[in-house]
Amino acid sequence: MHLWTSDVLNTSEAKSVYNDVRSLIIKALQKVDRKQFDEINQDLSEACTILAASQSDFYANELYLNDLYVINALVDFLKSYVRLWQNILGGHFSESWSDLQDCLDLLRVIKKFSDVSVEHFEIQLLALERLYPYGVFFSIGATVEYFECSICEEDIDSLSCPHVKGELYSGLMAVGVAKNISHFDHVAIVSQPEDKRCTVRYENDSEHFHVVRYLSRLLNDDAFPISHFKELDFSKVRKKNPDFQKQGRNEECACGSGKKFKKCCIDKEYIESEHVEIVPKPFDPTFAIS
Repeated sequence: MHLWTSDVLNTSEAKSVYNDVRSLIIKALQKVDRKQFDEINQDLSEACTILAASQSDFYANELYLNDLYVINALVDFLKSYVRLWQNILGGHFSESWSDLQDCLDLLRVIKKFSDVSVEHFEIQLLALERLYPYGVFFSIGATVEYFECSICEEDIDSLSCPHVKGELYSGLMAVGVAKNISHFDHVAIVSQPEDKRCTVRYENDSEHFHVVRYLSRLLNDDAFPISHFKELDFSKVRKKNPDFQKQGRNEECACGSGKKFKKCCIDKEYIESEHVEIVPKPFDPTFAIS
């Protein structure tokens, strides 16, 4: 299924609502490459108004409300997507990382509850994620009494709660809300966290953002449109080590280790680093429009 057709929804009522907001979504997408962000936000705000007005219709129809949840998630994704590129273009790289995680979270929701095809955005955003300097994250452990179901307010892990975490019920997602946190046990450093927002914060002018900054410069210089950013080409580059000092093999190494040069830095005349090339690929985000 293509992203912009209503066939991915379950109910005819939701398809009708979606068709009402579809033109606004299309207009917004067409403006991304032109960087008309204020106009995009106006289009998406209008879409939100239509969705809010539709929320009270067919309130007893669970499938309809679940469909509306997906449409809302799609609009929320586009809002986060626009904010992401605004921050990248504006040099707000630290803030853009949170926007990127918002986008990826919403894509997971859309994929789970519909047949919407979001492959292009997923590939693009996962490639973008690799440009950031974050490799380790913080995971906080805490002691809680129980997790309250966001729908029925019962202990979500108990038999008294009929809901399953992460599933939709009449347009609401069941989540567990931590109750009565007594204390925090520990902070662990992990590579695969549940939430990638918990990481070291770098200033926007930090050298750590040099690759994202390079992408920002390319986009600001109109080297290629935002929608064409998709693929990365990683390679190893061997360069002369500026700190290397040629010495006699049996001399004490200049690095201060106390070892002989032949046992220490003799093989460090060249250093190998990872080089990334941004490979634009032409793409029309409104490819399914007819």
